[in-house]
Amino acid sequence: MNKLIPTISKLPMMKSGGGIKIDLAKRGTFKTQATKMGMGVQQAASKILSAKEGTYTPAMRKKANFAKNFAK
Repeated sequence: MNKLIPTISKLPMMKSGGGIKIDLAKRGTFKTQATKMGMGVQQAASKILSAKEGTYTPAMRKKANFAKNFAK
């Protein structure tokens, strides 16, 4: 149970965005795709995730899922 409560030493890491590391070459690729689709990020994520399997690449589906989870 104590593992669920962050210790004081981990708070600065959480404040700066946690342990999420996105490769610099990959940053902005999903927003670019959403713009090409003429949509916002969340609209594009919904469309990609609701599309038939195989319509979009697995990488794009992962990015859409990340965008949906990040918005929560």
